[in-house]
Amino acid sequence: MTSDAPDDPQDRSDAAGAESPDDAASHRAEADESERIPDEAPQHTALWVLLSRWLLGAEAWLRSHGGRGLRLGLLGFWSLVALAGVVLLIGPVINKPLSLDDITGSAAGVTDRWIAREFAVDYRLSRTPDGALTARVEERISANFPEGTDERGIQRMLASQYQGHALDPSDVEATLDGMPVDVGRSETADTLTLTMDAAQRLQGDHVFVLSYDLSHLAYPATDTATGQPVDLLQWDVFGPSWPQGLAGLDVTVTMPDDLDGQLIRQPRGSLAWTIVGTGEWLDPEPGGAADEVSYRFTNDQRLPPHAQAWFTMSFEPGTFAMPAPTPLYWVQTFGPLAPLAFLLATLLLAFAARAVAWGDARGRPWFVAQSDPPKDVTPRMAAQILRTPATMELAEALEAARKGARGTERRARMIEAARVARRTGRIGDRPRALSRYLAASERRRQLKDGLRRIPRGFVRDLFIAAPLALTIVQWGIVRQLSYQVVLAVVWWPFAFVVVSSAIAAVIVWIALSSRPLTRRGALVRQYLLGIGVHAERTRLLDRGSIGDRALPYAVLLEPPRSAGARVVERIEGELGEADASSRWRTQEFLTGPRLLIRALSVVLVAGAITAVSALPGPYPQSDRALSYSGDVPGTLWTKVQSVDVVGELSRADDGRARVDVTERLEVSFSDEGSRVPQFAQEWPNRLDGQDLGLRVESVTIDGREVPFTTQQEKGTLLMSTALAEVITGSHEVQLDYALESAAAAVDSRSGVVDRVRWAALLDGWEYDSQWGEEPVPDPIRVELRVDDELAALATASGWISRDAQTDQGARDWKPSIVPFDAADAATAADAAGSADGARSHVLELTENEFGGWPFELTVDDVGVSLDFPAGTFAGPDADAMRMTQLLAILPVLVVVALGLLAFGLGAASVIRALARRGRRVAPGPFRDLLWWLTPSATLAAIILFVWATSDMPPDYREFAPLGLSTLAALLGCAAALTFTRPLTPSRE
Repeated sequence: MTSDAPDDPQDRSDAAGAESPDDAASHRAEADESERIPDEAPQHTALWVLLSRWLLGAEAWLRSHGGRGLRLGLLGFWSLVALAGVVLLIGPVINKPLSLDDITGSAAGVTDRWIAREFAVDYRLSRTPDGALTARVEERISANFPEGTDERGIQRMLASQYQGHALDPSDVEATLDGMPVDVGRSETADTLTLTMDAAQRLQGDHVFVLSYDLSHLAYPATDTATGQPVDLLQWDVFGPSWPQGLAGLDVTVTMPDDLDGQLIRQPRGSLAWTIVGTGEWLDPEPGGAADEVSYRFTNDQRLPPHAQAWFTMSFEPGTFAMPAPTPLYWVQTFGPLAPLAFLLATLLLAFAARAVAWGDARGRPWFVAQSDPPKDVTPRMAAQILRTPATMELAEALEAARKGARGTERRARMIEAARVARRTGRIGDRPRALSRYLAASERRRQLKDGLRRIPRGFVRDLFIAAPLALTIVQWGIVRQLSYQVVLAVVWWPFAFVVVSSAIAAVIVWIALSSRPLTRRGALVRQYLLGIGVHAERTRLLDRGSIGDRALPYAVLLEPPRSAGARVVERIEGELGEADASSRWRTQEFLTGPRLLIRALSVVLVAGAITAVSALPGPYPQSDRALSYSGDVPGTLWTKVQSVDVVGELSRADDGRARVDVTERLEVSFSDEGSRVPQFAQEWPNRLDGQDLGLRVESVTIDGREVPFTTQQEKGTLLMSTALAEVITGSHEVQLDYALESAAAAVDSRSGVVDRVRWAALLDGWEYDSQWGEEPVPDPIRVELRVDDELAALATASGWISRDAQTDQGARDWKPSIVPFDAADAATAADAAGSADGARSHVLELTENEFGGWPFELTVDDVGVSLDFPAGTFAGPDADAMRMTQLLAILPVLVVVALGLLAFGLGAASVIRALARRGRRVAPGPFRDLLWWLTPSATLAAIILFVWATSDMPPDYREFAPLGLSTLAALLGCAAALTFTRPLTPSRE
């Protein structure tokens, strides 16, 4: 399906003249049916045909309803869309959240209007017969109007949309000092503003009582403590805006007993202003009605404007019937993606238009073989019509050789044609051939001669204007939402900007580059195809003369490499010179080494970008365990009071080393935090790249199993409980876990050994508030049990330590051990015993008189290390150890290699310039090394340097080689670009 309807007067004139008698005589030959060769129309997919039919129908409808004025109107519309995008991109932020300065500055004008002496609000929750949550709200606001203010009442802003639910505020009533007052209403898309107007100026203290109903306050969510689904009711009692000062707060929530029974934990009341906040877990209020429960929290401290107060209640999933999302929810969820979606749809339409609606016009259903070139169509023009850039220069050279004079000039032109043929179709010649093809004057003459057309019209205008406008709008939306809480279902701002820009560029390129053949051009194309048939039948490229008039056109219809090779053979045969095509490379020709250099340059930068995007930084800022950081939700206020860890080393049936561990702790849980109190512990589960098979079997609190989660960290496994209920006070926690492949291949002074390294406590425990703060855990006891047979095989064994004599930097101290029974008795009780064929080693840590811990036993993890001869256990992998060691130094090796490469190439450019007393370099591998590989290596080195050092602590010794190598790369790149200038190309 193609469109032959002309889009402008020029197109119409071209179409009208397509079948003129002169053109017919020039471009076709009479033939009977036996000579006709069918020219089948291209077959398109049903989708492309359907979309193109829509586009052509839309184009026809728009043309029938308006002309230039309508086109200009539509362009004006997209200009307005683009202008709106510009406003979103560089204009003011819509609904910009208050900054810290805004909030703190508002306190200065707290007495300008009125002050809330007390805000008392009562929520009475219930369920409708169909299970929906409703709340009857009564707000009692004691307002003080300072002298000199000119206020007639107060305003309250309520949310009317929340978490995709319509809250439907209704049954609004208000009183002022006990007397009813009218309530004015003003609504936006998601808020309702209520105005209580006394109809006179107010001074002094007054009491406003506002009552209203809300629905569907709860919404489905994932519980932050357990990760399980819940029906969550989390409500800010002040609403979207509370610009008043506050002297007292009293919040009460009342619900029926059956609803209270659906709570998975105690409710919580919270209060915050800027970054300062507090809260408490709520207990049922005493003295309530028999069939209902009330929860209450209060505050009697003065609060500045824009404070927040909210209560949180988590119910079992399915407690409430949830309504369908509101239209505003869908707009907020998918609206930010609408420009990108429209761009994707436009891209499909553009592809369909390019393939079908803007496809080449049809000639005749058939064509015939032709032996003569078409009238007034040069080989260069034929190459443009057939879109064969690779063979255009060959056709041009053959035409020049055919027209050349006899003798020396003809021979020179044939040799030139042979050289062109020799490089035709080669990868190294493609860039130059394409640039010549795109720069040819015939490319523009096709339009002037009526062979191709520009498909002007409404659709083309859409494909140019809409992508540009929508891309700007998408950028503006990204900028606006960077200030807001994003509700979009998917939100990757950087990806959206890049993808939308790329899609828009493709659509605009399709619209601007589409140049379909007219009917006249299609007839010329069929004529040229007829020459190809003639050449095939007569084997023109193999047997014909170089002077054949059809030969320059025939090569355009052959595969470029094949055409070039056959022409070389014909010319060398005709001249009788086997080396006529020698010296065929031009200086612009990209030889194999040059292509390899350029490909390597691209790969270096792409590889560096991929590495920094996909891999974590190799040198983290801190090696501190996550469980000691307080960042695990709910663990900040948890305190360990005692710890007793017992591990038993054995050989499993599969020959692997196995350590079974029971860890008993006395832990104090506090309800001071805003999260449900939890406990976390972390252990090493990898050693030199080898998995130790750590598996947590059970976690119990006071003998009752509790849910827990595990999370893989860098070389460690983090376990944290997932308690749903709030627990307080001291409880006995027991952790049972096992290292199912406890031995790993490790380098030691005596070579590779099988090392069993079990750490009960990670390095840094003594500085963590859960462990090291007073009162410190008492006791801290670690015991290892190992049978006598395995103990006898150990070549070295003891408590984990580090040798401070091996390096000046603590980070680089080598691993060592404190032999069993060799600990300082003043700060550690180290005992050993043997019973029932097993040995037991016990370590009890105690503080010294200065509040410190034994240095040798706490300089690293607290645990044991035992070395066995290689092969003692199944599982250790020396290859994995070597690979881990290589990966550890790989960032430095790569940056150093890139730095040396760039610096070496820069130095080579300087030496060459000084030796030849000139900076000009001819095109070739050496110049590509300087202009391509040197900047690429430098850029890759900079990218990797920033990635490797962005989180690197200052005492890492790897910084020096990384920094010096990057500096060397910069110097080398500057030298290469400074001492290299282009030389005018000439034949080699």
